[in-house]
Amino acid sequence: MMKRRQFFPFITAFAMLSACGRGGPPVSTPVGDGAPGSLIHSEAPDDQSRRIVTAAQEFLSSLDASQRKAVLFPFSDGAQRVKWSNFPTGFVPRAGVPWGKLTALQRGRLTALLRAVLSPQGMEMVIEQMQADDILARKEPAMFGADRYFVSMVGMPSLDRVWTLQFGGHHLAINATVAGPHVTLSPSLTGGEPLKFIRNGRRIYIVENEVLQAQALMRALTPGQRKLAVRSTQKIDLVLGPGHDGQVLQPEGLPGSAMTPVQKQQFLRLIEARLDFLNADDLAPQVAAIRATLDQTYFGWWGATSPLGAAYYRITGPRVLIEFSPQDMDGDATNHAHNMFRDPTNEYGSAWTKLR
Repeated sequence: MMKRRQFFPFITAFAMLSACGRGGPPVSTPVGDGAPGSLIHSEAPDDQSRRIVTAAQEFLSSLDASQRKAVLFPFSDGAQRVKWSNFPTGFVPRAGVPWGKLTALQRGRLTALLRAVLSPQGMEMVIEQMQADDILARKEPAMFGADRYFVSMVGMPSLDRVWTLQFGGHHLAINATVAGPHVTLSPSLTGGEPLKFIRNGRRIYIVENEVLQAQALMRALTPGQRKLAVRSTQKIDLVLGPGHDGQVLQPEGLPGSAMTPVQKQQFLRLIEARLDFLNADDLAPQVAAIRATLDQTYFGWWGATSPLGAAYYRITGPRVLIEFSPQDMDGDATNHAHNMFRDPTNEYGSAWTKLR
């Protein structure tokens, strides 16, 4: 299998920000004002959060007054918080500032901010999604393309209040909520079209690791377990996508409690294949929370077991919802997907602050 490391020319000039461990044990004290964006418990920010906030402030300092006004929204603005979609901006308008209106300096600082929030794999995925949309723009430039991806912030970047970085466009919605030493990407939408393309002589498959790990889990199951996991031979569409915040699904399929230790490890590898777009420092506690509830986490499959990447699958548990939803409107379900990640306990940082 190929290794994907393609980057935009304007991104390669910027060094990758390195991940770092947490800077000592958190200090937690109650917070009293209860206003939207205030921390329920005050915890000292760690090095990762400091890097993110510094990068956000540097990006904001590069904007002119009109751009800053367009990018910044109060944390209490619930309408902006949910203004994301898998549809192109021509169908669902975004607010903020588009990539195409940023200067080279501003793009570099936004890239540095995204690198601080995401893992190297996550940054690569974002770049590849933008590249894929540029392919669609060759036929419909008024509808598609990386220039139509928007950045906004709900709340002012801060070390002692909660705020959310939003970045996305067609098939991409990154909602990164920062709260003291914590970051969550719940909810975030990924996927893309085309998922497979050639860039500078290299074969790109944006969701390759996810589909390979799902296939490996299916192969690891016994016939009886597979019968429980497969809910239908027909794939279904995304269920808890945009517009479905706060909703839950009844778990379906095979629970972790019915898996062997080896199968559970593969189940975790599949979960991490989606969650690893988050930086390693903030990924670790989220994976630990999912591992602690893995017995109550279910794996369900809708569709055929081949070709690779043509079936819908869902992971439903107390701390995670993952959907992988292939789309065949263009004739090849393996080349177009709408995918979701949610933590049902912490959408937009709701475990850490009042949203309204």
